[in-house]
Amino acid sequence: MPLRAVMDTNVLYAGLRSRRGASFQILEALWQRKWTLVLSNTVLTEYEEIVKREATTLGLTFERIHKTLDALCTLAERRYPSDVWLPVLSDPDDEALVHLAVESKADHLISHNLRHLEPARKLGVNLLEPRDFLAILRT
Repeated sequence: MPLRAVMDTNVLYAGLRSRRGASFQILEALWQRKWTLVLSNTVLTEYEEIVKREATTLGLTFERIHKTLDALCTLAERRYPSDVWLPVLSDPDDEALVHLAVESKADHLISHNLRHLEPARKLGVNLLEPRDFLAILRT
């Protein structure tokens, strides 16, 4: 069974922005079904908001963005976290990632910003930077 992981928006953004680096390779591995993205509506909405806001920087049309998000949804394990959650982070935008990781029992939460997510470790969330997740995928 492939690894299951929650992916922070900053990893998606980095993977779409450059074909170099671990984030792009993580997206490539996802397209090849080497791991399973765990996704909720809240996280998907954040992906859409950020990627559309940065569309010009990313060199993407809205049509291309929609196709990419549709592809993510097709490959993802869709989850519907409960309404009951006590915040553990200072940034409410990141809270949905931790909530999803905890309730889905995802193997990992991948992010470029582990410092802000650090309190999630106390809830059993395994935080990894993209390069470390990629190293696991390659073993």
